[in-house]
This record gives sequence, structure tokens and C-alpha cells, in this order.
Amino acid sequence: AAAAAVGAGPGAAAQPAVSPMPGRVVKVSVRTGDRVARGDPVAVLEAMKMEHAVLAPCDGVVGGVAVGVGSLVATGEELVWVEGGGGAAGATGGD
Repeated sequence: AAAAAVGAGPGAAAQPAVSPMPGRVVKVSVRTGDRVARGDPVAVLEAMKMEHAVLAPCDGVVGGVAVGVGSLVATGEELVWVEGGGGAAGATGGD
């Protein structure tokens, strides 16, 4: 089996958007290179006939997308990586 551990994403500074539950990916809203803001939807999962948006964990640029429409994912699976969580994008204040 392939090792899907640390380093599976595009870079050490990348923050993953992870699946909060097992389900099927019904929409991927971003592509590698897209700029996103913290809280932007990056994918939509369907579980138990309900849809759940997976949100960007930080401001930055999408460094990689690990899933496509129809992919089955497990809880905690990394779906999208966002690079630039605390760099030149500006100050990240609390809500």
C-alpha cells in the first residue's frame, strides 16, 4: 500500500482542507493555482443524502487537489492543500 503520510501534499507550508466525515465528493470548486480566502468552499461532500461544504483552512493559493467528483473519502482525508497560510497575504486576524 502507498504511504499517505506526512509529505503527501505539495509542500511543508501547505495546510490541508480535510474531510469532516466519510462521503462522496460531488463538487470540486478549485484548481491548483487558484487563490482562495479562509472559509471559501473548496469542495462539497455528500453523506447520508446531505451536502457539506469543505472550506479553505487559510488564505493562500491552492497547491494541490487530491480528489475529483465521485471520489469516496474517509474522515480526515486531505482533499485540497492551500499554501501561504501566514505569508505575504496579510495579517490573519481572528473572527
